[in-house]
Amino acid sequence: MNDDVVGLVDGSLPATTRRFAVALEEGAHLQLDELVVVEQELEDGAPLAHYGIVVEGSGQIEGAAFASDTARIARDGTMPGLTARRVEVQVLRTVPELWLAPEPGAPVRRAQGVHRELALFCDQMEGRRLPVGLDQSGAAVHADFAFMNGERGGHVSISGISGVATKTSYALFLLYMLFETPAGRRLLGQAGPQARAVIFNVKGEDLLHIDLPNARYPRDERDREGWAALGVQAPGPFGDVRLWAPRARGAAEGARVTDVRTRPHRERDGDGERAVVEAFGWSPWEFIRGGLLRFVLADEGERTQVAFVEQRVRVQLARHAWPLAGQPGAAVMCAAEGGFDLERLVARGRSERPAGDGVPIRSFADLVDYLTGLLADEKGYSEPAWTGGTQSNTVMAFLRRLYAASPRLGQLVATGVRPPALERRVNVIDLHDLHDSAQRFVVGAVLAEVFAAKQGAGREPLRFVVLDELNKYAPREGQSPLKDLLVDIAARGRSLGVLLIGAQQSAAEVEPALPRNAAIKVAGRLDAGEAGDYRFLTPELRERASRFLPGTMVLDQPIVPAPIPIRFPFPAFATNPGEGALAPARAPASEEALAAALAELGGS
Repeated sequence: MNDDVVGLVDGSLPATTRRFAVALEEGAHLQLDELVVVEQELEDGAPLAHYGIVVEGSGQIEGAAFASDTARIARDGTMPGLTARRVEVQVLRTVPELWLAPEPGAPVRRAQGVHRELALFCDQMEGRRLPVGLDQSGAAVHADFAFMNGERGGHVSISGISGVATKTSYALFLLYMLFETPAGRRLLGQAGPQARAVIFNVKGEDLLHIDLPNARYPRDERDREGWAALGVQAPGPFGDVRLWAPRARGAAEGARVTDVRTRPHRERDGDGERAVVEAFGWSPWEFIRGGLLRFVLADEGERTQVAFVEQRVRVQLARHAWPLAGQPGAAVMCAAEGGFDLERLVARGRSERPAGDGVPIRSFADLVDYLTGLLADEKGYSEPAWTGGTQSNTVMAFLRRLYAASPRLGQLVATGVRPPALERRVNVIDLHDLHDSAQRFVVGAVLAEVFAAKQGAGREPLRFVVLDELNKYAPREGQSPLKDLLVDIAARGRSLGVLLIGAQQSAAEVEPALPRNAAIKVAGRLDAGEAGDYRFLTPELRERASRFLPGTMVLDQPIVPAPIPIRFPFPAFATNPGEGALAPARAPASEEALAAALAELGGS
């Protein structure tokens, strides 16, 4: 028997085209998730190879009928018996593709080199291989990029328990492999320099540091070995990043300041002083012309008459709004002009008009006051042209929602700010300090602009969207404009080059169209009660998923018929303030900035 043979196809159990057992050789071992190959010769002399992955292992003493027989055989030697160890293997493929079961008694070897490539269908990826993790042996596992870029499929769905499944970390790892490695840039092709990613940050100020090297990297030599196995010899921070944060509450009119505490607002580099974190918001003119009022009420959860009032008001605002002369971004509400089609209204340019022609709108508060005067004056009268004759209690319900939204997101609509723009390859939009309804507003407004810009523009250059807590924006129950937009992206986004990398604690809580349309599915540690909802996992993996350690994931892609457990190396870019705090600065920090950073980190 050859030295590399680890066992034989177990003839005491049925071997099928889907699964077979391996009786291990004495001294040999196979771990879960290892890849094996069974080579045999058919009757006509043609070779046939079965490739599979180990999904379960077991051992027993043959000859022991009772528990007490174990000691007699294994320790005392007073009874005859032999220890037998076997593993169960799930078949991944046969080469050539013949629906035949492996021959009982055929030798089993570890799949290495070209055999490993065949086991993982690398030969079918035709130059579209993107390293997306490491297997049990520490070798790279690849995904077919055609199922990520919209060519044959699109979108990535990542599931797992919050804080344990490392969902956001894995999403960042995928972006790093795409944007910061030679293999990823080659796959992005000629349009790669114009490809963009937008990341919505909802967990502290963690992702406002990905442009800094990780002060904890490497923890040991295994971190370097992991990146080297992926073809990255010198990993580092993301190189082309724009950081965005909301305009601070209470900021003076025209002020562009944020509440970010762990990064300085400005720093110096080779080109002089630059903004580190850019304040974002929407001017009243952009808010009205973009029809963004629909996302202010995006948490309604169901379609009601309030939604009808919102639609009517949204169009009427566009009909009455003109640019305010001398105040960029402000609007003035004058006599209505144009029809009732919002797209046509927006397509028509409008010249500036002075404040004396109507009611100036310079902030969200101004807009709320203006609508209150139209929809609920002191006598309870409302303009039918703005409400469509809806009953007064419905109009008041609309206004109540508008009043509630004002302190939550009012600071985001003002003059002197600009919306987040995809100016760099990776753009991080910080939402963590916003109310849930304000977070939904920002996500809706940004995605609507991204999606609209790609209409009729072709699939490339690609746009990747990383959105965590997907269940908050597209829950399984209820309806909202934001949910409709995300469903539209899931259905048509891949043909337009808008690819969603969505993460959620449980896929069961998300609108089914989103995970269903994701060609690549990844699962980290799952809640034991929900693991059964993930049909793409084998029974063994569903059980194991409730015990995964942080960093262990399961990858499912269309080209490989079984999910493959993977892990990914420790990042060389900072993923929280602590990891970026000790990184080399671009310029000496001021004493005030240093003190603020130490205070944030609990220093003294």
